[in-house]
Amino acid sequence: MPTARAPGGTHDGPRQRFLGPVARSVGARAVTLPVTAITNLALVHTVVGAVGVSGYALFALVTTLPAVLPVTDLGAGAALTEAVARDTSREQRLVRGTILSSARYLVYAGAVVAATGVIMALFGVWNRVLGDVAQPGADLAVAVASVLFGCSMPLGLSRSVLIAVNRNEVSFLLQGAGSVLQFALVLFAVGLDGTAGVCVFAAFLSQFVVNAVGTVLAGRYLRMPLLRMILCSVREGGLNDRATISRFALPMTITTAATALAYSTDRLVLSHTADATAVAGYSAGAQFFGPASSLLSAAGLPLWALFARRRRSSGAHGRQLAWLTGYFAAGSLVLSIGIVVLGPLAGTWMMHERIRVGTDLMVAFATLLIVQALACPANMWMTDAAGLRFKAITFSLMAAANLAVSIPLARLGPEGPVIGSVVSYAALVLVPILLRAFRRT
Repeated sequence: MPTARAPGGTHDGPRQRFLGPVARSVGARAVTLPVTAITNLALVHTVVGAVGVSGYALFALVTTLPAVLPVTDLGAGAALTEAVARDTSREQRLVRGTILSSARYLVYAGAVVAATGVIMALFGVWNRVLGDVAQPGADLAVAVASVLFGCSMPLGLSRSVLIAVNRNEVSFLLQGAGSVLQFALVLFAVGLDGTAGVCVFAAFLSQFVVNAVGTVLAGRYLRMPLLRMILCSVREGGLNDRATISRFALPMTITTAATALAYSTDRLVLSHTADATAVAGYSAGAQFFGPASSLLSAAGLPLWALFARRRRSSGAHGRQLAWLTGYFAAGSLVLSIGIVVLGPLAGTWMMHERIRVGTDLMVAFATLLIVQALACPANMWMTDAAGLRFKAITFSLMAAANLAVSIPLARLGPEGPVIGSVVSYAALVLVPILLRAFRRT
């Protein structure tokens, strides 16, 4: 795979090579974003209308519980991206070995997640975990959700493959289709039995279907029988590169776990320190932060594969990183203005005007979006083994600080944990990552 070279004296070539994949990815997300936003708004409106604010709080909390888990892909994205960048052989033994090892671990992790969810439900543990949001039948709903999520975890490897081969636009198109499928299944579930548990089942079923379709498509782009490799990964024992996987996957898993702990526990904190109304209000505001953050992610993900190749070449990397950071800052500012203006009105409508989504909550989410955008290009640059180890430390410190400050700040209302996220991310991730990345370019 050829390495992009920076011609001396001009930066048009490198910019084209950076902006081309970014434009495809952002374009695909821009097309699906209105679809996702509208279906999410309609989904929340439908669930609140069918099961009330407390039922929606349960639905929102359970459907976001998987984000708390650090085992979403076990760092396979980092290992696969590096393997694709390094492996130029015709047989692609390194790529095959990385996929087989990653898939095997994801099958085991999925089985553990499913079994743990069922066992916790049998002993009634989930009602205590869910706190004020818990309702009759919540244990069963989470148990079924755990099984579906555990089965879909190995299939989720397709997202990592699409990132590695720089086909992020396909992943985002699948997400758009998945949001429509989720809304359709929830509508069907509401028509059959309007309980929050059935709505939860419909949401996790849609995720499983989308991951299965994504696995087939990713295999075609990689020109490998990906679905068969995943299903047979437990029996395969030949092609493994465990050293490569552990070097990249372990720090990436730590970073993912820290990020999940920092953000996805906000609803749990609110459910124990506030009430179901605060959880529902936070979730309504997050409906606007989520699409904006995903658009930022769409722009950042292509840089991962590009930087993996660019680090092996010479050039004005510091200057490229600087103008990319400026572009991301400008884009996040535009998105932030949008969510602050539209969020309170549309969010209150989503909640049938039973809960007011305040401007202060949306300003907090907008500020979080900006600080994440400023760090995004540097985060993508720091995806080699040394960079990932450094990120694992900074994100772990951020997660600990975020949880520590979010608990007392939750007394301010749903915006409290978001403010905690802004402060901890800016101090312990943004500043250290920028300093380290620019020192290394």
